[in-house]
Amino acid sequence: TMWLGLSRPDIWAALAPVCPASPADTVDLAANVLNVPVHFFQGGADPVVKPDGTKEWVKRLENLGTKVEYTEYPGVGHNSWENAYKDGAIFIWFAQFRRNRYPDRVRFSTSRYKYDGAYWVRIDKLTPGTLASIDAKFTAPGRLEITTSGLGAFTLNLAGHPKFRAGRPVNLTIDGTTLAVPTTDSLSFLQRDGAWTAAKYE
Repeated sequence: TMWLGLSRPDIWAALAPVCPASPADTVDLAANVLNVPVHFFQGGADPVVKPDGTKEWVKRLENLGTKVEYTEYPGVGHNSWENAYKDGAIFIWFAQFRRNRYPDRVRFSTSRYKYDGAYWVRIDKLTPGTLASIDAKFTAPGRLEITTSGLGAFTLNLAGHPKFRAGRPVNLTIDGTTLAVPTTDSLSFLQRDGAWTAAKYE
């Protein structure tokens, strides 16, 4: 649940990890679920997945701004799913959420081309095995602020976003530099000699 949810956050409306033992490099992707509520379920006496590890995840996601809930079952071992799924409770929790296809802010990190983007952001150039990150947010209609780390190119697919209007100017800042960009619904950027330019990476 943790790996699938954090590597492809745009697929899900919400996540409900139950006594999660996530792969080690999942921690690098924590910021990816900014727009996906997460409810952890944990047995208080779980000898396999310790409560402290799950609580660390709760704190980590809370600090990153994700909506997080935590339910611990005192005295329950590594079978906390029996309580989490009892009487369909987990599905009742899921039912209150709908997938947000066009969030105002997208934070996405990856070290693999296999998982190259989420929502309206795609990373086009990275060094496989090295973490690449992008934080893109609408601060107002037609106004975007973007910060990047470890990547060489990216694309913004803005068609359908309520804060983008085709044919209207887009005010865009990347890593502190303001760029003039064409008013199209797909904007690509490439880093050349340490500076960003509006161009598609081939």
